[in-house]
Amino acid sequence: MNELPLAGIRVADFGWIFAVPHTTSWLGALGADVIRIESPKRPDLVRFLGGTDGKIGINRSGLFHSINFSKRSIALDLTNAAGAEVARRLVGISDIAIENFGTGVMTRFGLDYENLRAVKPDIIMMSGTPLGQTGPLSGAIGYGPNSLAFSGISHLTGYPGGEPSGIGGTWPDFVVGVVMAMGVLAALHYRDRTGQGQYLDLSIAEMVTGMLPEAMLDFFLNGREQNPIGNRDPDIAPHGVFPVAGDDRWIAIVTVSDAEFASLCEVLEAPRLCADPRFQTMAARLQNVAELERELGELTRRFEAGDLIAKLRARGIATGPTYNTAELLADPAMVESGMNVEVDHQEVGRRVIPGLPVAFSAFRPNYFGGPALGQHTDEVLTQVLGYSAAEVARLRESGAVL
Repeated sequence: MNELPLAGIRVADFGWIFAVPHTTSWLGALGADVIRIESPKRPDLVRFLGGTDGKIGINRSGLFHSINFSKRSIALDLTNAAGAEVARRLVGISDIAIENFGTGVMTRFGLDYENLRAVKPDIIMMSGTPLGQTGPLSGAIGYGPNSLAFSGISHLTGYPGGEPSGIGGTWPDFVVGVVMAMGVLAALHYRDRTGQGQYLDLSIAEMVTGMLPEAMLDFFLNGREQNPIGNRDPDIAPHGVFPVAGDDRWIAIVTVSDAEFASLCEVLEAPRLCADPRFQTMAARLQNVAELERELGELTRRFEAGDLIAKLRARGIATGPTYNTAELLADPAMVESGMNVEVDHQEVGRRVIPGLPVAFSAFRPNYFGGPALGQHTDEVLTQVLGYSAAEVARLRESGAVL
């Protein structure tokens, strides 16, 4: 294996829940030595979500292990002065420190940027909070739903005339994790060129707002407020999901031109649809989109999903199945992509986790299983930080190390 791109980089990972752990797992898979700082006194909530084989335990969460691969774990009490000092020593030999606690938490631990910069002048520190570190709402507690609501995306999500809607689960935490990785890599590149570290302040809500260019620009340029449109597109029709044979079976179909719509009608054996004045042009289809979707649905439900998808793809029409999780994982394209990897875990054994969704021609990412809580405490303290066995014992006796 060629040397990984982040070999020699160390990350002090103070994150929890989803966003930062997702970031640091990617960095670890790319070669960074990621050391996650945890506390059994206030363990990560995700450690108790999704117990493997139906058994809940602090080291059994499939969710936790799927976003905490390729890193080590040490157990510290950051409210203990000696425990916080261990963390500072770790930062002193790290390149990146990253956290997503509420605003002010790291300051209470004495681990804010000013304190960490005193220990490591070129440290790169990133904080990710719902609304950033400054401003009147910086102290707001946030999870996915309220961050989404503030960002504007809930207002745009849903069906016409319906209530504002979220996107489900803990989105946008995982896309935030990807943006955090981009941010720290940019700062790392800057440090390599200038010798200077820096502090990165990421607002989750602002990041999501930045993903709504159509709505934002429409308002900035035209003073126009966009509203939920379901699966539709303001400029393309048909654009959505349509029923096929079977119980609650659907496929997605998009045509971007009159010629593609004509091909769709041929595949569906419905020349009358293409000849209908309501649907002959894109402008007409958009004006009559509800009727279009209703008639298309009556036609598509006569076909098996795989058969219709194959016929449409043969005509160059964008289409695909709407998969559940089991179907997605069984799809040959997913199986062959190499994104899903098997890793070993000391408590739950060998399991499949989703890795990086990109294949590199020059190297293979370094995947290994998520850590048990504090699994590497002694290893990191003695081999990385240089504490003696007697010093580790005293730290543990004082409650600094758990």
